[in-house]
Amino acid sequence: MTVKELYELAKSYMFEKPTSKVYDDYYKPWINGLLSENFDLNNAIRESKGEDALEKVPFISADTDVIKYEREMCYEILPYGLAKFFFIDDDLSKFNIFDTEYNNARMRYMPGKEVSIVDVYAGG
Repeated sequence: MTVKELYELAKSYMFEKPTSKVYDDYYKPWINGLLSENFDLNNAIRESKGEDALEKVPFISADTDVIKYEREMCYEILPYGLAKFFFIDDDLSKFNIFDTEYNNARMRYMPGKEVSIVDVYAGG
């Protein structure tokens, strides 16, 4: 997914017209913040699929830059995270809706790790 595709997807979730330029000055820094915030989660998703973790946070600077995160992250998590920022100063109820969707999606894809446990009370 490219930066521009993510931006357009987030705008569509908000029912914003594709030609709208209202957020053009803000979305790239916000995307970089989201990439940093979700780096560990994206690596956990990759590792749960048997893929190698990324070594460093990818940062974007152009609309044509490809976001090298997993499909789940690009289509189900990042768009809600980006869209919530668009409402932060206008409509806190919509901000809360998108923030909730964002955090629910993050939790949905947060893989658990199985670990062995020791019964410290056995035999005692």
